[in-house]
Amino acid sequence: MTSESDTGVRYWRGLGLWNVYFIAKLILFWAGYLNFHAYYNLVFASILLLPLPPLWLHRLRHVLAIPVGIGLLYYDSWFPPISRLLERPEVLQFSAPYLLELVNRFINWNMVGAGILLFVACLFLAQWVRVTVLSVGALVICSMPAEYGGRQLLQNLQAGYATGIDVQAQSAGQPGDGSKRPDGNGAAMEEGASGAAVPATTPRTQRSITEILNGALAAFHEAEAKRTSAFGADAGTARTTDFDIIVLSICSLGWSDLSTAQLDQHPLFRNMDVIFDNFNAATAYSGPAIRRLLRASCGQTSHSALYDDSPDDCYLFENLRNLGFQTQAVLNHNGKFQDFLGDLTMHPSLGEPLIPEALPPRWTAFDGSPVWGDFETLDYWWQMRPTDATRRATLYNSITLHDGNREATADGGGRAAPYATRGKALLDDLHHFIRRLEGLGKPVVVVFVPEHGAALSGDLMQIAGMREIPTPGITHIPVGLKIIGHPAGSAPAGQRISGDTSYLALSELLSRLLRQSVFDQEAIDWSELTSDLPLTRPVSENSGTVLMTYNAVPFVRLGEREWIQYRQ
Repeated sequence: MTSESDTGVRYWRGLGLWNVYFIAKLILFWAGYLNFHAYYNLVFASILLLPLPPLWLHRLRHVLAIPVGIGLLYYDSWFPPISRLLERPEVLQFSAPYLLELVNRFINWNMVGAGILLFVACLFLAQWVRVTVLSVGALVICSMPAEYGGRQLLQNLQAGYATGIDVQAQSAGQPGDGSKRPDGNGAAMEEGASGAAVPATTPRTQRSITEILNGALAAFHEAEAKRTSAFGADAGTARTTDFDIIVLSICSLGWSDLSTAQLDQHPLFRNMDVIFDNFNAATAYSGPAIRRLLRASCGQTSHSALYDDSPDDCYLFENLRNLGFQTQAVLNHNGKFQDFLGDLTMHPSLGEPLIPEALPPRWTAFDGSPVWGDFETLDYWWQMRPTDATRRATLYNSITLHDGNREATADGGGRAAPYATRGKALLDDLHHFIRRLEGLGKPVVVVFVPEHGAALSGDLMQIAGMREIPTPGITHIPVGLKIIGHPAGSAPAGQRISGDTSYLALSELLSRLLRQSVFDQEAIDWSELTSDLPLTRPVSENSGTVLMTYNAVPFVRLGEREWIQYRQ
C-alpha cells in the first residue's frame, strides 16, 4: 500500500528537458554570452517544479512555459529591448537577401553543436543522477546575495573576468582614473570618468558602481554643456584667399573595420595632413552621428538632447555660413531610410541636398534603393556647383559601406559585394577626387569624418554588424584633414592627434584655420594649429544605451538597468 508521503514525492517530477535550458543558460553566462538574471530564472524554475497531480496538467504547464522561456532568454540576452525593435518598423524595408544574411549571423553553429552535446549529456546522466538537483542548486547559488559570494563565485570563474578591475574599490568611491589636477583656486581635484573635477576632500561613502557611473555620466554632460568652439564674426575676415571646405561624412567605417578589411594603409590616409588617432564618434547610428557632426561647435550632449533645439553657434555649418560660406549637402543615396533627410536638415544651416538621380547607380542599398558611386557623385556635384560663390562649405554623405549593400546589376538587381571590395572602391574614389582637386590647384580644405564603424567583428555581447551598443570598436573612427592648394604643400610626415577627441576638436581645428588665414601664409604652423585641441572623454550613446569607460574598463547601461561591465 502506497503511503501519502510517497504519493506526494511522486508528484515532484523534476524539470525534465528544462534542465537543458537552465544548464545551457548557466554555461552561456559563465562564458559571458548572457546577462543572466538569476532571480527571475529561479522563480521560473520554481513554477515549473510546483507539484501538479494530474499528468495532463503537468504537461500543459510545460507547453505554456515555452513562450515564457523564450521571453526570459531574450531578456537575459544582450539583444535590444523589444520596445527598440517596435520603434524600428523600417526593418521591414530590408531586402530579402539582407534579411537572410542577418538570420545567418544570428545562428552560431558552434553553439548549436554544443547544445546538441549538452542535450545528449543530460539524457545520459539522467539515468543515474537527478539533474534537476544540480540545476536548481546552481540557480540558488547564482541567486545568493553578493555578500555571500554566490553569483560572484561564478563570475570570478569566467576567464574574461580577470581584467584587473576592483569592483569593491569602486563601490567605496574610488575615482575613475586616480588622476589629480588643480582647480582654479589651486586646490587638489580628482578626475572621474566624466572628466569633471570633484574635490579630493569629498567624503568617501559606500556607493554602488551604478550610482558612481550615473553620477559620472551626469557630471560629464554638465561639463560638456559649458564647452564651445568659438568662430566669431572676425574669424578669417582678414584673409584675401578664399577657399572651399568639403566634409566627407562616411557611413560604417571605423579603425577596426579598416584593419579587418586590410585597408588601414590606404594612400588616402597616408596623404592626410592631420590624423586623429583617438576620435570618438559618440554613437553607432547615422542619424545621431550626422546631428553630432552638425552641432560640432558645442560640447557633447546626451542622445536625447540631440533632438532638442540648440543655440545657433553650436552648429558648424551655421558658423561657416555666418562667415560668408555658401553651404550645401550632397548625398550618394536618397536619404529616405530612417528619415536621414530630416536629421540632415533639422537646422536651416543646410538646405535640401543634391542627389545625383540622373546618374546610373553603382550599388544597391540594403533596402533596395539606389546608391551612386562616390567619385561619380562628387564629380557630378563639382560640375553642377554654383559658380557665383567664392566660398563653399559642402557636406558630402556616403552610405557605400552600409551593411547589406550589394553591387548593382544591369537588370535592376544586385550581386554580393563584400565589405573589403566596397571599402577599397570608396577609398579609391575619394583618393581620386582629392588628387583631382590637387591637380586643379584650387584652395580646398577636405575633412574626412566617418559617422561610425561597421562592426565587422562581433564580440561576446554583439554579433557582427550589430550596433545597438556603441562599443569602442564601432565609435573609434579615422578622422583626417587635408589642405589642398597651399604653396607650402603637405604637412611633413603628417600630424597625429593622439589625445581622446571628438567633434569639438574638429570644429576648433576648422576655426583655427579660418582665424589664422592659412592660405595667406607662406608656411603653415602645424604646431599652432593642432596643439591643445579640446579633449573629450570617450562616452558613447544610442537611444537607451550608454557605454562609458571607468578605470580603463568599459561599462554599459542598457535602458534603465544597472551598469554592467562590457565583455569583449
